[in-house]
Amino acid sequence: MKQLFKRQFWPLIGLFMADGLFFGLTNPATIASFWLIIGFGLLALTLYHIWKGLLWAASWYGLPTRRHAKRLAKLLSGLTVGLLALQSIGELTLRDVLVLLPLASLLYVYLSYGRSQAI
Repeated sequence: MKQLFKRQFWPLIGLFMADGLFFGLTNPATIASFWLIIGFGLLALTLYHIWKGLLWAASWYGLPTRRHAKRLAKLLSGLTVGLLALQSIGELTLRDVLVLLPLASLLYVYLSYGRSQAI
């Protein structure tokens, strides 16, 4: 259990430090759009590790997510970064959220069904 915690904890600390350096040293108003894409990728990776850790911790309390934690963490981090990207350009509305949440749920069910049929 301790080894698994270390395997989850240290990459997250490294990502937090990289986030702090990247977002602390850049100004979004003056850098090229390429660097903004790098920033969103770094944020997506950080959110993926956070979601994976939270789902891993939820399995301690009896939620059956350990088997599907990576897939669900990818979906949740993609959804979160997508909503943050829409918010950052001023295009996020309630309608977008109401459309994206059912689509993300449908995508998760579709991917889970396809994976269980292949095994």
